[in-house]
Amino acid sequence: MSATTLPECPGIFTLRFARELLSALGADINIIRDNWCWANFREPFSSYQEKVEAYFANAKTGDPAFAAFCMVYSCGSFREWAEKIIETSQIGNPAYSAYRMVYSCGSSREWAEKVIEESQIGNPASAANCMAYYFGSSLEWARKVEQAQKARASQSSF
Repeated sequence: MSATTLPECPGIFTLRFARELLSALGADINIIRDNWCWANFREPFSSYQEKVEAYFANAKTGDPAFAAFCMVYSCGSFREWAEKIIETSQIGNPAYSAYRMVYSCGSSREWAEKVIEESQIGNPASAANCMAYYFGSSLEWARKVEQAQKARASQSSF
């Protein structure tokens, strides 16, 4: 892979992808070990954080919403940045990422409920049920989200 070709954003983030992305951004990837997870990248690649954030903000494939959550949770990105990515994501599973932002990063329940309710992709019903179970969102609201997802699925089957 040349230093100017960025890889496509995946739905599942692997070490291979991390190596490809950081290499394409000009980083020396020789220090990356086979047992690294997101948090291991924070310190040695902190000078690339803005470039990686821009990459995920502009991704048109995979699950950039989940990547944004991971960047906040493990790499020190700002919560507000990730919330914007999640709110505007048109691919992946932004509803689940919104739930995870509440669960792990301090985002508000109200923010996540709005994102989940408006989500047209992924599995918003599952995220709504998690919000009801863990964060006190109403079961009535979760059922409305589930019914809306079922209605979209039946419309798309015609």
